[in-house]
Amino acid sequence: MLIMKRFRFFLLALLAGFFGLRGAAALTGDPRELTIYQVMVASFQNDSTGAPGYKAMWGPDNAMKNGNLRGIINSLDHIKGLGANAIWMTPIFDSSTASGGEKLQATGYFTNNFFAVDPHFGTEADFRELVDEAHKRGMYVILDGVFGHHGGVTEPSPSGYELDVTVTECDRGPEGGTGNVSYPGSLDYIKEVATYWIDKFNIDGWRLDQAYQATQGGHNYWNEIRGAVEDLTKARRERGEKWGTLGYMVGEDWGTADVINRGVYRDGGLKSAFDFDGKALISGEMQDTVSEGLENGWMDVVKILSPASSRGYLNDEVMPNLFLSNHDGYRLADHFNPADPYYYEKMMTRHAILAAYSGPITLYYGDEFGDDTRDAVGAQKDNIARTTGHLEPRNDNERRLRDYVAKVMKFRAENPAMWRGSSEFTFFEPKNGGKALVVIKRDTESNNTVAIVFSDTDATVPVRGLDKPVKVKAWVPELTVVG
Repeated sequence: MLIMKRFRFFLLALLAGFFGLRGAAALTGDPRELTIYQVMVASFQNDSTGAPGYKAMWGPDNAMKNGNLRGIINSLDHIKGLGANAIWMTPIFDSSTASGGEKLQATGYFTNNFFAVDPHFGTEADFRELVDEAHKRGMYVILDGVFGHHGGVTEPSPSGYELDVTVTECDRGPEGGTGNVSYPGSLDYIKEVATYWIDKFNIDGWRLDQAYQATQGGHNYWNEIRGAVEDLTKARRERGEKWGTLGYMVGEDWGTADVINRGVYRDGGLKSAFDFDGKALISGEMQDTVSEGLENGWMDVVKILSPASSRGYLNDEVMPNLFLSNHDGYRLADHFNPADPYYYEKMMTRHAILAAYSGPITLYYGDEFGDDTRDAVGAQKDNIARTTGHLEPRNDNERRLRDYVAKVMKFRAENPAMWRGSSEFTFFEPKNGGKALVVIKRDTESNNTVAIVFSDTDATVPVRGLDKPVKVKAWVPELTVVG
């Protein structure tokens, strides 16, 4: 009997390899496959056995202010269960004596020591455990680096480099603000920060706050910083390291594709930046509370799932990172009317688009439940009305949305066509009215083909390559493997 069981296992493994049967996919090291889950450390989760957290931060009085690293460790199974393969935490560096008071200190965006963990969040041992536990679950760890301003750094780096704290205007001009990290005087210091956390803790990448502040004096200093990271990660790969080898760096450069092209993308600087144009197409502008996207016969879906260059980006080699919400703007749910009978379904639609995006993507904590900021007397930007993270649905609608998000993100992980495939589009008009769109995505490397079916009404939609049409509910896209 044991021999027979072993034979069956061997046969299934052989068939999986031969026919490309898909299950949970191993990470490939391609940044385009990233599904990143973002948390605000201070307002996400707390564990009473860990550090005390902060007592005050931006947000309403009833929002959590005492999140810590142990709370994040306890949440990793939830994050993994959503289909995410990476976690991005807002800055964890020591900000306990930073200028600006406790509200700014709690955000982490005004650091006083880039080489230490904030004691309000935990210890180095806590952070190392978090990284190790994430890696055990097949998840990358991405830190948030603020390399254009600080909250009172006075100490040199471990190697003795000094931070040049001259107040400096970046190449973006007054719109980019004036930071207090000046280049090239700070370059060696910042390069050490960027490599220190990879080499010591095996982190896998950086999210770069206000990345345009590192473009000064007509020079894009991301060339040198990214180069230092890539040299280190290459060396780690060559000596057989599994983690700390990705070296993904994504910049925040607020603006249109043209602005980003002239900013952090220029002169071969960064290779990825957040896709603000794409976010506006599918869920509304950062400063608007009403979304008009996707009401034009799905043409915005065609735009967002087309090559980056077709939307004005520098070329198809850059990897814009698509997102639906973040800690600076309105939450996804705030863009929709709760009285709309398809309120939750329209959020499902946006997550399906996100999952089908060829390139890295980011989920903001709480969006999987449809969290909103309306408790703050009408929709407010999240930095004013930040919600408290939770890990379990509070009603059936939250459960439906959470389950759908997990479904589409796991489908993305299992099918390379979702995150690196090319797209073909076919429009369809159901008999009962409305409009439907079939997106066929193909990945030639794996010979994987999938279909995503969008419809604004209940419909039965034919899909080329399938024997039977696909039944789809209004605003609840269906995803299926075609070949």
